[in-house]
Amino acid sequence: MALRMMKSQSAKSPERLSFSRAAAVSAASMLVTWVMTALSFLVTPYDAEVFRHVIGPTVVIATVVPVSVSFPVALILQRGRLKLERALKELEEVHAELRTRSRVDALTGLLNREAFLCAVETSRSDAPDGAMLMLDVDHFKSINDTFGHQCGDEALKLIAQALSDTVGQKGHVGRLGGEEFGIYLTSSDEATVFRAAEDVRLAISRIRFHPREDLQRRITASIGIALDEDGRSLSDLMRGADTNLYQAKQAGRDKVILRRAA
Repeated sequence: MALRMMKSQSAKSPERLSFSRAAAVSAASMLVTWVMTALSFLVTPYDAEVFRHVIGPTVVIATVVPVSVSFPVALILQRGRLKLERALKELEEVHAELRTRSRVDALTGLLNREAFLCAVETSRSDAPDGAMLMLDVDHFKSINDTFGHQCGDEALKLIAQALSDTVGQKGHVGRLGGEEFGIYLTSSDEATVFRAAEDVRLAISRIRFHPREDLQRRITASIGIALDEDGRSLSDLMRGADTNLYQAKQAGRDKVILRRAA
């Protein structure tokens, strides 16, 4: 998506050769030549007869030579400058694309693990109150084993879209690896966080996943929550969410568990 936007911006670039600018350069060059020629006549006076013979060819030369040389040279220099500007712009776009790809999970379009954790750290430094959700897709291995990894990838894309749509601007969403996802919400109110996690769980359960045209397979996920409180480190926060995720699995899956650490 980012790549398509950048290509679109490049296609709209108005930069092109300016013949009027080249003509202006030619006119300026011709004017300078005339002035220099006039000064040469003043510095080295000619008698009237010689002056009448040389003035005509001199004016022609002072007009034709600057125009015939400066106009194409101005166009060549413009072309070189435009090529350089386009090359620099393309290089900048490539760097931007590489920066984006280094942060985004290629399959789902979500933040990758490193970018997600970085975003969480930034949020925690700005506002310490929040909550970590660890989400694992239930029985995902059976999807890969039964229908193939391509179907498994399609399922992950649908899940990622559901997560993005449900969480929106309320927090950060990332793929931590495999079928495991992380969500950091910028709220530590227990009721609000639990309700948001339930919204995520229900959104996933409503996904219409068809591994075959004649078959619809229900997708569910288990979610563990840890509230960001009491100055917990990020690793401790994730460990707490992971422990509650394990409890959700043990409780029968397709559940949300929020239990405070003892």
